[in-house]
Amino acid sequence: MKIALLGYGKMGHEIESVALDAGHTIVGAFDINQRATLDALRESGAVVAIDFSQASAVETNVRLCGKAGIPIVIGTTGWDASQEKVRRMVSEAGIGCVAGSNFSIGVNLFLQIVRSASRLLSTAGYDAYILEAHHRGKKDFPSGTALRLSEAVLSGLKSKSKTASELRPGESIPKDTLLISSIRAGAITGTHTVGFESEDDAIELTHRARSRRGFATGAVDSAEWIVGRKGYYRFEEHIAEILERT
Repeated sequence: MKIALLGYGKMGHEIESVALDAGHTIVGAFDINQRATLDALRESGAVVAIDFSQASAVETNVRLCGKAGIPIVIGTTGWDASQEKVRRMVSEAGIGCVAGSNFSIGVNLFLQIVRSASRLLSTAGYDAYILEAHHRGKKDFPSGTALRLSEAVLSGLKSKSKTASELRPGESIPKDTLLISSIRAGAITGTHTVGFESEDDAIELTHRARSRRGFATGAVDSAEWIVGRKGYYRFEEHIAEILERT
């Protein structure tokens, strides 16, 4: 399978490694120094594109892939405000798209665990929080995964109805608010903890990424799956189908 990479940073290189190991070919690697163009995508012969670029580039990349008739996998985060626009672009172009805040298989199973735990603990009166940590260079916060985890907690914990990621000096957090705290330091690949607190004990659920390879594997699996399909898909909603195919 011929793959075009939109974004050729650390994740782009990891995806290249995983794709080559799986027998695929990288026919184009585009970044800020070599920007993707419609002609370049068409001439590459790519049958699918994988985007791990920047939030500001997602709409442009989707538009280019739409014009070239190439399905796209989007692993870039921080573009939630453009999601409906991207959905329309994908539909109007008649291409396929898989988007995800985190392409790690383990993280997506972790989401299911958190959702179930929140339901179980809801009637026991536990409070909850989310703590996420990433490398110093990550630009968006809270992370896309932390936001998905907050949705999982809110779906089960009846005492929480909204989230907050910042507190003003001297301000306490309302009881119905789930606090998401962020750490940016060093070279942390990605750690997410969901904690449940009561007066008697504490329960912590943690997912810790050991490398970027897990994210790259999920993205390549998604690229294999989306070829021949049309429409907009969320990775976390279709993970079972994607894994079954691979």
